[in-house]
Amino acid sequence: MEEEDARAESCDEYPFASTQEGGATGVFSHRMINEDHNATAGGSDSLLKFYKSNRILNGDAFWMHVT
Repeated sequence: MEEEDARAESCDEYPFASTQEGGATGVFSHRMINEDHNATAGGSDSLLKFYKSNRILNGDAFWMHVT
């Protein structure tokens, strides 16, 4: 992979790193994806809006239906 391509990607993980089941456990899936997409959907905009609009607090259980 060229250096320019590497800067355009970032590591995405599931379960989300912001959850207790996420990156802290060391048991998760990851893949390099478009950096702009990851920043929008991951730790910044969409995921944080999901937590807030569904009143998910630290330690709350929830599950994701992936289609």
